[in-house]
Amino acid sequence: MKLKSILGTAATAAVLAGASLGANAATGTIYAPPAGASFSDLEVGSIYIATLSDLVGSFFGASSVAYGPITLTLGSVTFTSGTVGTLGTDLDASAAGFSFKNVAIGNYIVKASGYVTGGQLPGVSLVAANYTVTPVPEPESYALLLAGLGLVGTIARRRMKASAEA
Repeated sequence: MKLKSILGTAATAAVLAGASLGANAATGTIYAPPAGASFSDLEVGSIYIATLSDLVGSFFGASSVAYGPITLTLGSVTFTSGTVGTLGTDLDASAAGFSFKNVAIGNYIVKASGYVTGGQLPGVSLVAANYTVTPVPEPESYALLLAGLGLVGTIARRRMKASAEA
């Protein structure tokens, strides 16, 4: 019975140790493009990566802004490209998404290009990006996890052997 309890606790600890911790954020800017309603390399915001991580996100344009009793209809945004710092362009034009693996520590500027149509104020829109940063587990973490599980197994085995002899 005690062995099951010890192994259950060890398994729970292993699952929690392997769980990814992620940071979510959104950043944006109000943009009023010139005649033609297009924009190029518009700085939407920045992303700070504190540890080796995977980065997944998307660009979007808000369709309206509510302020008190007033709601303004904004222009519809169509993205043609997007960049995240030196990581380059990785934009699926239909979904306006981006995804990068094993991103190094640093500060990355998020830029977008596209055009705005419609709305109550011609060409005015909120262009934004949201993203999730997920740390990549390092090999040392797994080595420590396995060493800990081995130690728990050894202790459990000794206790079983001692109780069988008594």
